Amino acid sequence: MKVGDQMHEMAITEGILKIAFDYADQNHSTKINKITLKIGEMSGVEIEALNLAFEVLTKNTIAENAELIINRVPIVGECNKCKKTFHIDHYNFFCPECDGILILKSGRELQVESLDLS
Repeated sequence: MKVGDQMHEMAITEGILKIAFDYADQNHSTKINKITLKIGEMSGVEIEALNLAFEVLTKNTIAENAELIINRVPIVGECNKCKKTFHIDHYNFFCPECDGILILKSGRELQVESLDLS
């Protein structure tokens, strides 16, 4: 893992925690128990670096010891010709059925899916 990767995930984690802290503040919560994320396979996020950044950035906060759950979203495309959907492997965007072009339907997500507060 490169330092650049860690910086990228550090910035992503800061954004996630800003959302969580703002939401907790709006709801007068004193503890964040769990943060669930939806992260696409094509989002460019290194999960190991994200977990490390989360551990570092939650120290001495209301999110310390919070569980971080990551739901991975596969890269899925729909063929522009036959309209069938397929999991995209190795970034091959050609339809295995008819050689049409697969239009990306999922896999780039990066969002907070849910928060568990108390």
